[in-house]
Amino acid sequence: MDPLEAFIAQAVLARMEGEPLDVMGLPVVVACRGLIADTIAQLPLVTLRGRRPLPVQPMLTLRPNRLEYRWLTFHRLANQLTRYGYAWLLVTDWDAAGRPTAVRVLDAVDAAATFDPVTGELDTVTHNGQEYVPGLEVMWIPFNVERRASLGESPLAACPQAVQLLTQLWTMAGSFWEAGHPSLIVRVKHRLAPGQATAIKTQLITSMAGRHEPGVVDQDGDIVPMGASPLEAQLVESFGQANAEIARAFRMPPSLVNVASGDSLTYSTVEGEFRRWLATGLNPYLGRIEAAFDDLTPAGQRTRFDTTELLRSDFAARANAYATVLGGQAWLTVDEVRDLEGLDPMTDPAPAPTTLTDAVPGA
Repeated sequence: MDPLEAFIAQAVLARMEGEPLDVMGLPVVVACRGLIADTIAQLPLVTLRGRRPLPVQPMLTLRPNRLEYRWLTFHRLANQLTRYGYAWLLVTDWDAAGRPTAVRVLDAVDAAATFDPVTGELDTVTHNGQEYVPGLEVMWIPFNVERRASLGESPLAACPQAVQLLTQLWTMAGSFWEAGHPSLIVRVKHRLAPGQATAIKTQLITSMAGRHEPGVVDQDGDIVPMGASPLEAQLVESFGQANAEIARAFRMPPSLVNVASGDSLTYSTVEGEFRRWLATGLNPYLGRIEAAFDDLTPAGQRTRFDTTELLRSDFAARANAYATVLGGQAWLTVDEVRDLEGLDPMTDPAPAPTTLTDAVPGA
């Protein structure tokens, strides 16, 4: 059973038992959360001084948690933000100067928080019976905070009506899956005796089930195909509209998760589509994580996700751009352009001297 069939089966079971569907299991929600987490997980987090990357990157950004892959740490953070609306980073190691050098992501629901009753500010965080000081030992990363004394709300929390509509549509789809709707009908020109309708139906099912063979119907019957009912057609259209609204709740262009949005915004390149997403939807997720790591880095330094590869244009476009910057009053060299493409310099540097004569001419 593929994932879509499994979810439809879940919808059938939920309808029969009168229980709500798991919102996080809705296909469009899975697609949006997966794309956000996978994208963030592949972006390098770089420590900068001013606008330039440090020549030697600290382990805090190279591999925040020594016990797991870097991509997994950021994948966890993204999933916590999109599911619960907040995430925790626990500092696990410091250097001799008392600066954090390693962190790990806590499962959001495993940590409890208390707030100052007067100001509503985060006061303490407790995890496994241990109490931590926010901002020093544990970093709180909220996605969206509407009120004081709140840890944060997930993207879907702001649009409950859209979520409710989509879950109701899936529940309705489950009823269609369970009850079915005939795609064929056998039309007979005369009144049938008791049992004849069942006999004709059994004959047709037997002759066609599991085989690409023509069906045979006797007793003056003919087979008439039935198209989708108006209700089914409206159900499909409603699914598309609801899926688009859920994608927008995650601040994602619906087209990135193969959902038709009905708008006129089209992009001819993947770069243009990702640039739009970065500007309007992905940056808020990146900014929240960057802000947490900024507070963990020494004064005068900051962290930023490198989105260069995400926005990398096709080779023809890059070649035209390079031709422009190398022409006239060039402001890049050929070797700098080759470095941007991950290539070695055109001319190798002079080899290191191996003898005194090589090092000091005339010696």
